[in-house]
Amino acid sequence: MKRRVARILALIAIALAMVTVRVVWSSRGEWRAACASSGEEHLAHLGRAARLYAPGNPYSRRATEELATLGRAGGPDALAAWREVRSSILATRSIYTPHRALLDEANREIASRMAASETDARGPYPVRRAWHAARLAEDDAPSVGWSLLALFGLAAWVGSAFGFFWRAIDDQDRLRRRPAIACAAGIAVGLVLLFLGLARA
Repeated sequence: MKRRVARILALIAIALAMVTVRVVWSSRGEWRAACASSGEEHLAHLGRAARLYAPGNPYSRRATEELATLGRAGGPDALAAWREVRSSILATRSIYTPHRALLDEANREIASRMAASETDARGPYPVRRAWHAARLAEDDAPSVGWSLLALFGLAAWVGSAFGFFWRAIDDQDRLRRRPAIACAAGIAVGLVLLFLGLARA
């Protein structure tokens, strides 16, 4: 049993490592393409490099910082740069939001620049800016708590299913009563938690 668990954990670790390497490598390619381009193409490559986020990925971090630098510098590409910053951060959030302070700064800058580009027909500048800021602050992300509950239910369901085949069936393909009941209960509870978490998230 311990050997099987160790093998599964090793396979999971290898799969995660392969995905991480792929993400970092793709981000590196987009970063190098951004360094060799300019204008809208430069911003597009930076945005894609930033979206290919993985903890510790230096190319995603460099792309995000470069976009923020372009936004702070002003100029014709400032608004587009801040929009790329915002969309890349929102695209890479999970149970936490990376670069939260930078996201708040991007929202403020986008709201200010959008309000400044509009006419007074929609009200004075502070009103226009507040309207845009409120729209940008709206968060329709799933609830972290319910999402974690769904993930826990999924893990309980899959783990109990594996446990059923490993522990509840003997070498003669006969059911072992107690392990079978325990694993069946784990499957049922896992499914209930999974669907509840998905429904409420």
